[in-house]
Amino acid sequence: MWMAKKGNEIEDLVGARSFLSVLSDKISSYFKRIFRHSKREVGIIIDGPNLLRKIEGKRVSLKKIREKAEKFGHISKAVAILSSDAPPSLIKALTNSGFEPKIVAIGDIHVAMAVEVMKFLKEEDLDVIIVGSRDTRCLPILNKIKSEGVVAVAMGFEPGFAIALKNAADEVIYLELESMEG
Repeated sequence: MWMAKKGNEIEDLVGARSFLSVLSDKISSYFKRIFRHSKREVGIIIDGPNLLRKIEGKRVSLKKIREKAEKFGHISKAVAILSSDAPPSLIKALTNSGFEPKIVAIGDIHVAMAVEVMKFLKEEDLDVIIVGSRDTRCLPILNKIKSEGVVAVAMGFEPGFAIALKNAADEVIYLELESMEG
């Protein structure tokens, strides 16, 4: 009888501790959100082969991508999905510009993008997610972002910036191709 009573007390203490742990996490998250800087938190995901390619000797500037994204708030996470044939110079440029390059050895770039966006949605406390691509295969990604109550922004350039992406996004960022130096 005494052991049964002690067992119930222990279960009650364990239950109270896990409740307090959950409550503590919720309170911590609340205060982080209130006391962080006044800007919205932004995440960027880039379809490297689509957005960072050279077209007639021109390409988009990583600096301009960041500048345009910063108009939406503080960039907390920036990831570029690349194919295995990405040149080391591009990987270095991305790293120097504050992007985390992720190389997809086998498989579809867009699947990797979807996985990263799900991580953004579940692990990061973001207000805005910018999807850098011109490809309609990113349409379900934009729709998922919106369904989670996060602002979905499409980022791309002409020619070939899919109308469906622009129409599905809450906001659109237009990039310019610039002449490469050197």
